[in-house]
Amino acid sequence: MILIDNLNFITERFPLLWQAIKPLEEQVFPAVEVVAAKNGSPTMMVKKDGKALYLHSSYNPEAEAQRFVAQFTTVEKYHHIFFFGVGLGYHIEALLRNYPSVQFTIYEPVPELLSTYLSTRPLSALPLKQLRNLYVEMAPANQPLLLKDFTDFTDGNVLFVVLPSYEQAFPELTKTFITNFQRMVAGKRTNLQATTVYQRKWTLNSIRNFKYLLKTPNVLQKKDQFKGMPALIVAAGPSLTDEIERIKEIKEQGLAYIFSAGSGLVPLLNNGIYPDAATSYDPNQFDGVYKQVFEKRIASLPLIFGSTVGISLQKYPGPMAHMLNSQDTVAPYYLQLKNGAASPKIYDSTTISVVLVQLLKYLGFDPIIFVGQNLAFRGDYRYAGGIPYYKPEVTDKWRSQAFLVEAVDGTEVYTTEDYNRMRLELEQVIADCEHGDFINTTKGGAKIGGTTFVPLEKLIKHHLTRRVVNAAWFPEATFDYDLDHLLQQEKMMDADYQQIGTVIGRLGKVFAALEGFGSGASAGQWQKQISRFDRELKKLTKNRFYQVYIQPGRRVELELIAKNLDGIRFEADSKTKGEQIVKNFRNLVHSLPQDFATLGQEYEALQRVITEVNTTSSGGEG
Repeated sequence: MILIDNLNFITERFPLLWQAIKPLEEQVFPAVEVVAAKNGSPTMMVKKDGKALYLHSSYNPEAEAQRFVAQFTTVEKYHHIFFFGVGLGYHIEALLRNYPSVQFTIYEPVPELLSTYLSTRPLSALPLKQLRNLYVEMAPANQPLLLKDFTDFTDGNVLFVVLPSYEQAFPELTKTFITNFQRMVAGKRTNLQATTVYQRKWTLNSIRNFKYLLKTPNVLQKKDQFKGMPALIVAAGPSLTDEIERIKEIKEQGLAYIFSAGSGLVPLLNNGIYPDAATSYDPNQFDGVYKQVFEKRIASLPLIFGSTVGISLQKYPGPMAHMLNSQDTVAPYYLQLKNGAASPKIYDSTTISVVLVQLLKYLGFDPIIFVGQNLAFRGDYRYAGGIPYYKPEVTDKWRSQAFLVEAVDGTEVYTTEDYNRMRLELEQVIADCEHGDFINTTKGGAKIGGTTFVPLEKLIKHHLTRRVVNAAWFPEATFDYDLDHLLQQEKMMDADYQQIGTVIGRLGKVFAALEGFGSGASAGQWQKQISRFDRELKKLTKNRFYQVYIQPGRRVELELIAKNLDGIRFEADSKTKGEQIVKNFRNLVHSLPQDFATLGQEYEALQRVITEVNTTSSGGEG
């Protein structure tokens, strides 16, 4: 039976956990036994393969736990501790006695052990105010969901602590979990870093690119319009150099549609090959990929761009079409298609190839064929030659960071964490596709799960045997959106824009009062001002201008605030609660006036674009 105090705590704080473990309440676990250690404390033993394994010392589990946690001397530099394997919790109690203010999570992969712990020792021995998550893995299929739930609310600065006995008692389970945990937390850190760098760029680019969305066709308007047509995604890996002549043959004979992925365009242009479209989604203001296009005024090369892209669209000489990016908050607010539907969007990624897979599958292309998608070193090279802004050679620094993964031919190749993350994202987007074939032609590249390796020359000989490309495939320049909806949305936005200066001013005034409270302020004064702050904050978060223009540029900061909201909400002491509000919201509140000033100028420029479109449209109708 679970201890009554433990049961009360779990049903209140983690009701879903209680529902999961409730069926275990009346069960007996013959492979798990709690026995007395030599010093009289309970210790846990599991029986496996005819052997009895102690999860804690059979002599003095408390002393063993103290010796174990002595190795953790820099805990204060972490924002969170993740305990894998609870046992009877001795190691958790010992470490948190030394660091009682650090937030922590407990993850138990064996449900029977969690039930036994809760039936044996009190959770109250832990600093429960700092407990953020308590997970139990009821089935292996739950693990990705639980890990995602955790990583969604962490900044990636996590100390991982595994109970050592689990590595002996459950070696494969522990090894697999550690690998998955490290990958997901590293991905979260990378995503947070990218979001920190790009969050302002995404918003500013969305605003500045808006006029080009009104002048160019939406490439995602017609789903499956190229159903069954083969398409090449040409990336800039070192193997691309080997395939130039074969790509040229495919282009000249129209055997498949060719899409360049980012810098994959440059080697193609160097060899006189114009893909059926170049693609761009990078929010950085870098035109190097398109230098030849700009300088030579190549007007016959179409460009498909993401709505948050950073390149100089005004300089592009050829036809363009757009796709809405998931990081764009501006266009989805204003635009709906003429049929009343919201435009489909493409989810952002660390690599343009993932974006292209989404785009091409939506349009119906099949099979999708990867060329130059090494995602690994090839000998001494990491990029194809002839790209002036990249040094293709592998440096000593890159080698020092490399590790081995499986190659397309079953051997191994060296890759890096960045390349490997791109590969994993590609594998995920491929797995999400319900049907269709994916072929990897990249000789010497990393194996991409979900693809079949077929050399390009064999593919041409046996599969790409007839002309399929329609030279006039690219959509004509049109205005694809509902003008009345655009004008209606702008009218509501302008009303909120006129009010937000006052809203920010009131919020700042209330917050300044909270900041100014000293030790002499009463609990009633604190609570009164906290209530005022809550009211003004709600007005801010309901304001459309804040939602569309300001909030997206503060994603990381707001995510970190969200992680602490539960602790603030459930804090009973008004003074402590107020101090936590001041600590967590100070930077946001102080930044709002400048955000409003900067983005207000950008918004007024966008208003002029909308007015011009309306005037032009009205004039055309007249």
